[in-house]
Amino acid sequence: MPAYRRNLYFFAALGVVLFVPFVWFVTSMVRRNSNGLTREFRARRGEINWRIAARGRVEGATSQETKLASRVVGRLKEVTVTDGDPVRKGQVVAVLENGDLKARVDEARANLERAQALLQRLLNGARPEERSAARAEMEEAQAAAENARQNYERAQQLFQDGGIVSQSALDQAQRDWKMGQAKLESARERYKLIMAPPRSEDVLAAKADVELARARLAQAEDNYQNTFVRSPVDGVIVKRNMNPGESISYESLFQPIVSVADTTRLIVRAEVDETDIGKIQIGQRADIRCEAYPGQTFYGRVARISGGLGKKKVQTDNPTEKIDTDVLETFVEVDPGSPLRVGLRVDVYVQLARKENVLIVPRRAVMLTDGVPLVQLKTAAGLRSQPVRLGAQDGMHVEILEGLKEDDVVAY
Repeated sequence: MPAYRRNLYFFAALGVVLFVPFVWFVTSMVRRNSNGLTREFRARRGEINWRIAARGRVEGATSQETKLASRVVGRLKEVTVTDGDPVRKGQVVAVLENGDLKARVDEARANLERAQALLQRLLNGARPEERSAARAEMEEAQAAAENARQNYERAQQLFQDGGIVSQSALDQAQRDWKMGQAKLESARERYKLIMAPPRSEDVLAAKADVELARARLAQAEDNYQNTFVRSPVDGVIVKRNMNPGESISYESLFQPIVSVADTTRLIVRAEVDETDIGKIQIGQRADIRCEAYPGQTFYGRVARISGGLGKKKVQTDNPTEKIDTDVLETFVEVDPGSPLRVGLRVDVYVQLARKENVLIVPRRAVMLTDGVPLVQLKTAAGLRSQPVRLGAQDGMHVEILEGLKEDDVVAY
């Protein structure tokens, strides 16, 4: 192909490329009115939702970790949790070998039961069978003693009547009577002892034995329970430091087995850009969203504001993100019942102003002239500058309190 023809094709193509933008420019200029305004907006009822967006990370409300250690020496039998596991207050997170301590608990409990039984037996006194037997024994001794007395009196009379019985027989009858009297007295004393209430000193001694046994059982149970490491709070395991089989000596007695973060209440440590710090106030509502729960919104309130600016700590995966920006740490307390987990990165939207069913126009439609807000109102005679009184505003729209009515058309 000749060179002149190639140049002709090139300039023709270049002309087409330049012609399209030229036509668009001319058309847009034609559409502009005499004031250079190209857009129109019909004032309508709408919503003002002014928010500040910030990145944040979920933390426990205390922002502190509780380190859980054993109170006794021994060897770890099991650790029932690992990093990131949720735990409830009182839940067992680790167990030490404790078979010998369990046996001591059983022994101490048996000793307590024995001491209680002895005390109860003392308070109850003799059984009905024992009381009946003692009474029968006393009555039998009384009958024997009476019979021996009668035999003695008879022998004495016969001895006095002419020596019908010998002196030795009389002496034997007397001894039998005295023996019967002694047996009767013994039976009476035994019966009184069985029927009498327990002595106060015996009761006090028996009660002391019970209290001693109870104290030893409590000590044994305490030693046994100390082999179970429990979480003192509802939370999440931040770090597991020890594994089953590791020994805990007196030197390492306070070494943490696991660390738990309190999640009874959650907060979001949000980083507000320095350009927005003048808009943040305690008590403002906040929406919380994250990729882990798409389509869901959680709520909270600004509970605390840091006293000064600092460097950004919560970073995204965007390689172009600026990390040397100064930010103000703002702490948003999450409403109860949220499934958010400690360490989760979230987006926080702090509500600055929210109004519904208000008259709105675009922010770009409002101009300031000598400090007075104006809009270009479209009338039958053309555009007219109309003063307005403004209300709340967000990034897109502004509320019109006075100066316009619904369906008025403004140009901008």
